[in-house]
Amino acid sequence: MPSPRASRAPSEPLDGRGVAAGQRRARAAKPETKVIIARGDRLQAVHISPSLMILAGVCFVLFSALYFGSTAYLVFRDDWARQDRGEEATLRESYEDRITALRNEIERIRSRRAVDHATVEQKVEQLLDRQDEIGQRQEMLDKLTEAARKAGFDVPPPLPPRKDASRDTKEPGKQASADGIARPLVTLASVIGANGRDPLAPLPGADRIDGIASQLDAVESAQDMAVATMRSSIASRADRIATLLKRVGRKVPRAPDTEDVGGPFVPLPEGTEDERFATDVSLLSSELARFASLRQVALALPWSQPIVGAPISSGFGPRLDPFLGRPAMHTGIDFRAPRGMPARSVAAGTVIAAEWNGGYGNMVDVDHGNGVVTRYGHLSAITVRVGDHVEAGGRIGRVGSTGRSTGPHLHYEIRLDGDAIDPMRFIKAGREMAALL
Repeated sequence: MPSPRASRAPSEPLDGRGVAAGQRRARAAKPETKVIIARGDRLQAVHISPSLMILAGVCFVLFSALYFGSTAYLVFRDDWARQDRGEEATLRESYEDRITALRNEIERIRSRRAVDHATVEQKVEQLLDRQDEIGQRQEMLDKLTEAARKAGFDVPPPLPPRKDASRDTKEPGKQASADGIARPLVTLASVIGANGRDPLAPLPGADRIDGIASQLDAVESAQDMAVATMRSSIASRADRIATLLKRVGRKVPRAPDTEDVGGPFVPLPEGTEDERFATDVSLLSSELARFASLRQVALALPWSQPIVGAPISSGFGPRLDPFLGRPAMHTGIDFRAPRGMPARSVAAGTVIAAEWNGGYGNMVDVDHGNGVVTRYGHLSAITVRVGDHVEAGGRIGRVGSTGRSTGPHLHYEIRLDGDAIDPMRFIKAGREMAALL
């Protein structure tokens, strides 16, 4: 088979790359694109190279892309705008919802603060009212205490209650008092929480209000305890005085509200703290009046010896008469004492006799009221006159041996409604009565 080189015409020259000139011409003779334009009878041919076609195609593609892109933009622009407006509306609604929620939260906080503020103000007003009530109660207690002291009942002032250590920010051991309670400083904070404080946190001053309320509770309890203690003590002492008065045969006075009364027992209904306190104070006043009445009667009675520490040489009752040696009634007690020793009245009273009286010798009678009279006989001298008022322990004369007497001594009698009784009844009871008067 002949090679390509053998089929080539021998006369065809070769170029430097071994390509025949005929082949180059064949390539050059490649047909070009022609565009024939007919204008009537005229024909005109336009030759278009492949590169120009490619360029035209590229331009056509670019134009088509721009055209269709612009058309698509114009077509979908409204949809995109509507979509953007929808998203914007949704976002705006979301923000509006958040703003509405924040406003509602602010209103809730403000409402909560307003309620808290009103509650604090109400508590402060209640504390001030309670302070005034406690002050009035204390005035009543002071008056009752003073009345009890005037009646001879020594009432020690109650110690004020101690503060709770957990609430006391001052020195430990200080005692609480209801005095000086001021309005707590309460201010509404910003709804966003000023100075980093939680806006829903309790208002400042709430803890102090609770502490003051606890102190007031303690003061009220102390006052109630003081009334109850005074009433119990006074009633107990009044009962003991009444018992001793009955022992010596004296009529016991009753309190004004216990005379000629009766009826079924009906318990008091449960009332307020102030009503209960007023009731307790009323009962205490009644007991105090009863104690004062009993004490007044007791103070007028001869409970002591006319000469303290003096031995008794002859007691009350039957004995042999020292002059006749026959049985006789001795209407008093003889206290042996040296001549000239002061003879004193055993209780306050009025002198109703100061004279010589037969076997009594120099005699003084002192009227103590309610039919009680004490008599002092055999005095060496009388130092009072009829009508004089003498106090308990006041001098009425000097010991002697006048009248029917065998030696210096003081004859002492107690007469109830004119009848002589044994003075030892009073002297023995007087040892207990001294601690009660």
